[in-house]
Amino acid sequence: MSGKAFIPDGYTEDCCIKAIPNLHEEVHFKFRPVLPEAVRALMHNYFEKTAKQQGEIVEQTLLRQVIEWDLCDHEGKPVKLTVDNLRRIKKPLKDRLFNIVTCFESGDSDLETKAETDNSSDLDFDDLLSGESDGIITSKIDGDSKN
Repeated sequence: MSGKAFIPDGYTEDCCIKAIPNLHEEVHFKFRPVLPEAVRALMHNYFEKTAKQQGEIVEQTLLRQVIEWDLCDHEGKPVKLTVDNLRRIKKPLKDRLFNIVTCFESGDSDLETKAETDNSSDLDFDDLLSGESDGIITSKIDGDSKN
């Protein structure tokens, strides 16, 4: 069993944030989770700070913790991870990135995303919907499926 609660030194995670239609595309990224003591220091009096100070906390945290991402601009060109570019990301995506690297939220399952976009199927839906079996095609003989 692989644990997720302990953060060893140098540890990185791969993550996915699903697309939100008309807001942002799906984003895959690799990051180093912020350690709990550092999260407490970052968030100490966070809501009493100015909007500019809050933005700097978010931007500097993402700049230091996100190792790579596949974010692209409107022309499909990769967007470099810089403070200036972080300031141009739509707020819901930026907030989500910050909440994930500070371990307040988990990312979306990349497996779910891949399954949703995978058009191939090893299921016999007629059989599945009949309630007679699990619908998995185990072999094919002359175009007929057998379960």
